[in-house]
Amino acid sequence: MGMRIGSMFPLQEIGEKPSSFFSDRGFDVQYFLSGRCALYACLLDCGAADERKMAYVPAYTCETVLASYVKAGYGLRFYDVDTDELRPHFNYEDLENVSVLNLCGYNGFSRYDKAFLLACKRRNITIIQDTTHSMFSNDGHYEGADYYAGSVRKWLGIASGGVAVKKSGSFSIQPLAADEEHLKGRYKAMEYRKLAIKTGKDSYNELASSVFWETEMRLRRMFDAFASDEKSTNILNNLDPAQMIAKRRANYQTVLDSLQPSSQCRPIFPSLDDVTCPSHFSFYSENRAKAQQQLEQQGIKSTIYWPLPPMLTNKEQYQHASYIYDHVASVQIDQRYSREDMEYLGKELSSL
Repeated sequence: MGMRIGSMFPLQEIGEKPSSFFSDRGFDVQYFLSGRCALYACLLDCGAADERKMAYVPAYTCETVLASYVKAGYGLRFYDVDTDELRPHFNYEDLENVSVLNLCGYNGFSRYDKAFLLACKRRNITIIQDTTHSMFSNDGHYEGADYYAGSVRKWLGIASGGVAVKKSGSFSIQPLAADEEHLKGRYKAMEYRKLAIKTGKDSYNELASSVFWETEMRLRRMFDAFASDEKSTNILNNLDPAQMIAKRRANYQTVLDSLQPSSQCRPIFPSLDDVTCPSHFSFYSENRAKAQQQLEQQGIKSTIYWPLPPMLTNKEQYQHASYIYDHVASVQIDQRYSREDMEYLGKELSSL
């Protein structure tokens, strides 16, 4: 059956007026094919003069984030992430020989310890903030970071969603030309999604998903500092996110108001503060497979952010992250959905 909640975005229309939402983030702002391409560009830039090449990274993260560090020649040292609102478990003793800290907010919420970040600055540790989940939150860009790198593709329909920001000075690297085959697949997937909306035929959604994952897996094998394409750049340079932010916040709150938590659905962020723009509604489930199956039967697609990355070979040493990997699930609450959709979602989550 077709999903009432949970699907790819169709292509975002270009806004009517120029916007400085991204260009005001730092001295040099560049757009890339994807978030991992943007992060890799930041690592190439700061890594040129980095003799230690040791990164302090979250044990709970996406494989593609860690792959960027590995490709750039960095060793990985992990910090745990608390199951309580995904707070980083920073350890001062771990900073020996660390040259880069990867900072991350989750699902739009930022819960990091600024005192620790100041200690990193005193040690001349470069701070790269992964802004993929916090892109549109008021506190989603830590003012002391040296770089921001993230993707807009979880927020709207765009072929090239990577955004890289260097806070001071210009990037020393020049982006590579955009990969045309990858772009062709991205645009084709969004065309299929548009046809699915227009016709109501779920077969087009299946085609969209097939093309999307074919291009996604190809990019994982050959990613580099690939530049964005012109159409995607125009979308970002003319994006006014105010309505999107307001809608996502309202939708998240509606789900909270409609939800009766249980062991099968415990919201990771059970309240919405004044500064957060949520990317998803994420929850813990004791029997995740059963919960996902029940939701799918009711027309709700859920996603696991993220599967365990192969770089984390000693998962048992990070008890909180291990639990998160085994129990987390996320559902969409974005700007396409109505209040009625979110009330329905809250009711079905309560029934798990």
